[in-house]
Amino acid sequence: MRIDAENLSFAYPEAGFRLDGVSFYVESGESVAITGRNGSGKTTLGKLLCGLLKPQGGRVLFDGEDTSGWSLPRRGKRIGYLFQEPSKQLFAPAVMEELTFTQELMGTPADEAARRAYEVLSRFDLSKLASQGTYTLSRGEKQRLAICGLLLHSPEALVLDEPTTGLDKRRGELLAEAIRECLSGGVSVIMISHDREFVKNNASREIRLEDGKVV
Repeated sequence: MRIDAENLSFAYPEAGFRLDGVSFYVESGESVAITGRNGSGKTTLGKLLCGLLKPQGGRVLFDGEDTSGWSLPRRGKRIGYLFQEPSKQLFAPAVMEELTFTQELMGTPADEAARRAYEVLSRFDLSKLASQGTYTLSRGEKQRLAICGLLLHSPEALVLDEPTTGLDKRRGELLAEAIRECLSGGVSVIMISHDREFVKNNASREIRLEDGKVV
């Protein structure tokens, strides 16, 4: 899926901040990093792309189609968003339930949902935690579980906000491998990151923000 951001703007008047006239594109199967200092507008931009915030100016296009009238569920079927704080997107009390509940809700048989869940847990070194409660997980484990949940639904694009936070080197490499698999399948990946090494090794382009503008 190609994503086009056209002249996006969004302001937080109480904070004196404005994302102003941001334009860029991401091609299908391309990995792009959004970088910049804290407060430069990176997370705001990611939420605008996913529909968690509505642009106050400009528009977001998916494959040339203006998404301004789309519902959040419709947009969510095509683009997955990883929150900077993974606890915000984990809702089930147990690890397996986190990965099987929405699958079964969408009509996947229980045994197939469990098989797919174990498969993705294995990719991120989480199999041994399948029976644990989500509240017992470390931040890094929650991060990996949240990514598992996104990948289960085969999105056409991913926006990952600080995806390497809480990951050691080996698990960062597992994430990089998963990103490469997504890219090879034509998934667009946008990563918001301060991790210079990870960006260098896993992004084909970098879009840098300063004070709400692309520089």
